[in-house]
Amino acid sequence: MKPIIQFKNVSVHYERGKSNETAALQNINLEIFEGEYIVFFGPSGCGKSTLLYTIAGLETATEGDVIIRDENLKDMTEKERIHFYRGTIGMVFQAFYLVSHLSAKDNMMLSKMFAGEPRRDRETKAQELMDKFGITPYADRKPSMLSGGQQQRTAIGRALMNDPEIILADEPVGNLDSKNAETVLELLSVINKKEKKTVIQVTHNPKDVHYADRVFYMKDGRIERVVLNTDEARAAHEHHGELSEFEKLEQANPNLTAAQLRAKFIVRTLLVPYDIDTEQKIESAVARYIQKEITEAELVRFIDDPKKGAGLYIQKAKRLGKDIEGIVEEIERIERTKRDARPDAENPFESEAVTIRKHLLDSYQGTMDSRQIHALEQAIEYRIENKITSEEFKEFVSESHAHGGLGLNKATAKKFGKYLEVLLTK
Repeated sequence: MKPIIQFKNVSVHYERGKSNETAALQNINLEIFEGEYIVFFGPSGCGKSTLLYTIAGLETATEGDVIIRDENLKDMTEKERIHFYRGTIGMVFQAFYLVSHLSAKDNMMLSKMFAGEPRRDRETKAQELMDKFGITPYADRKPSMLSGGQQQRTAIGRALMNDPEIILADEPVGNLDSKNAETVLELLSVINKKEKKTVIQVTHNPKDVHYADRVFYMKDGRIERVVLNTDEARAAHEHHGELSEFEKLEQANPNLTAAQLRAKFIVRTLLVPYDIDTEQKIESAVARYIQKEITEAELVRFIDDPKKGAGLYIQKAKRLGKDIEGIVEEIERIERTKRDARPDAENPFESEAVTIRKHLLDSYQGTMDSRQIHALEQAIEYRIENKITSEEFKEFVSESHAHGGLGLNKATAKKFGKYLEVLLTK
């Protein structure tokens, strides 16, 4: 399936070239498919509304390509862009933006009036939408005589007047009470599921995200991670490849930050299971270490501290601290290489593969010949570059020599694969 929306290395900067230059979006890459319900989630100022407005054409990408329905926006003239958006995008805002001196019905018909459609056609479409959204009894009322929920339903009807493929909703329930908010979100869900419209919603409220197929978690102008949120989204994802252990952990903990998820995965990989309180204390400290809020020495002291920390004995704390430090450093090296490698570079991850291979063999009790070592490094490179899945990597490690594998046992293959997946967490 081809994406209906693509962002390729998109950045949006304000006051470009000046001392107060601000990066609202930084190197965004995403694909959104027809019929999806997407949520951009994050705190105020994280860039989620800017991302939505860049799709809507209300913001212009400073760098990169915004492609909607195979059309690259930067290749269009202003007139072409206006015509394109009129039939492709419907926009719903938090503040409703209804014209105060017009009735609900006339507000809904505005977009078709600007398109030059005959009044009879405009009224027919408006009536259809008012009936569908329960606005007909209030058709002649001006916005000041409508409740917040009625105003937002009118605004959604206005967005649907030109039958667009994509509905963009910027904090659509931010000004509504909980009952009206639920009504409006259910309405957007029905539009998505029954009318097969692609719906993209911005929200900072974690209670809203369960409507989405996928949730894009944002921070500081970047997409930190993407969580599959419905069975349909998981099925579509699995069609393209097996879910990694980290992705399964993301699905089980959709409200954790990227640092918290990475901490949980690292701790689960390194620790023989402890009680939940101990595990959570260590996860919290590892998350702070990942975010560079504490040093490796402070991490070790916390893990060892029996009163305020996790209360592990000092030898275990030191070993854990050293292992965590090595893993985090390798994660950062891989991320830097991915970010900085030239597209035409040969074997950009060769040195990372050698480092990872050495660590794996440090804890391996058997022996490997030079052919096996080279093959293991090649498989590690392929996994880093996402040329093979986690399952394919483990199958290669455990496959017999006769069938082209390394010939190691399944327990070793699982151990190698799990360590590598920790390094590839996003």
